[in-house]
Amino acid sequence: MKKVPVKSQTRENVKRKRRRIWKRYIEIFFRFCVFLVVAGLLATAVGWLGLQAYRWVDNTYSTYAQFYEEYKQRRELRAQSFDPRFDGYTNVLLVGLDTGMEDNVQQADTILLLSLKNDTGEVRLMNIPRYTLVDIPGIKEQQRIANAYIYGGIPLLEQSATQLLNVTMHHYVVMDTSTLAQIIDIMGGIDLYVEADMDYDDPEGNLYIHIPKGYQKLDGDTAQKYLRYSSDDLGVLGRSKRQQSFLKAFYEQLLKPEVLTKVPAIINVCEANVKTSIEMFDSAHLTNLLRKIDQNKPLMMDLPGYRDKNGSWVCDKDITEEKVQELFPVENTEDN
Repeated sequence: MKKVPVKSQTRENVKRKRRRIWKRYIEIFFRFCVFLVVAGLLATAVGWLGLQAYRWVDNTYSTYAQFYEEYKQRRELRAQSFDPRFDGYTNVLLVGLDTGMEDNVQQADTILLLSLKNDTGEVRLMNIPRYTLVDIPGIKEQQRIANAYIYGGIPLLEQSATQLLNVTMHHYVVMDTSTLAQIIDIMGGIDLYVEADMDYDDPEGNLYIHIPKGYQKLDGDTAQKYLRYSSDDLGVLGRSKRQQSFLKAFYEQLLKPEVLTKVPAIINVCEANVKTSIEMFDSAHLTNLLRKIDQNKPLMMDLPGYRDKNGSWVCDKDITEEKVQELFPVENTEDN
């Protein structure tokens, strides 16, 4: 066997070591290249995502700013007619519509002025009978205020009510009886004392009312029938008194702790079915009002006046002015 020289063996070992080192350098270089490619892709992805996020935020802010600017313009436009005497109050015109069965046209069935004092949360309500004779803008002769809704919807009705009372309406809320029934069912019903048996059948209008006298828990359907009933001897006056009784019971039920937890569900129903001038940007003010709302029963009254021979309600201007001054006392200018 031929013996390999020591010098040749050493040279081979050095070559193999150099090849291993070179191979390692190549692997490291390859990994570094892969790292650079991956890092570049990640940086590109992060940059793209960042750009998209920036664009989304910018677009969202621009949209929000545009909505808010449009909201400010609408509020400023409405505020042009606001009387500064009522700056310390939030006055809402509440309008309840009937089912629209008659002539397929919904009519203003209930008209109320709801006023909340901003600093104390005191609640006041004035009922305006739908048969009240008023001067409707654009109409020559006096007509019942409910007709204003037929002629020009809530804007014309709001103008007529504002002119009648000489009170600023900061907002309006319009809902029909079916929506009110849904809200009452969510609240779990209304506890109310029914003063007398109510029996009325109107096949043409698909209205059947049969509510016995006594303490009742009215569900949504029964409650809206209770409000619509007007076939007793008192007629319009009796209907107005029942509306007041109902509103007091509704108010008390709404403030119960178990009902307050259902407010989100009530809001969902309102968003889907209620027409209102109240917007998203008004929510902070209204939330603050709800926190301060007075636990006492609201002060309630009817529009002062009398019933004429045709069954219409004639407003007593002098007494109404006195009542408005009681509801909205003018504060001392020096104190302000």
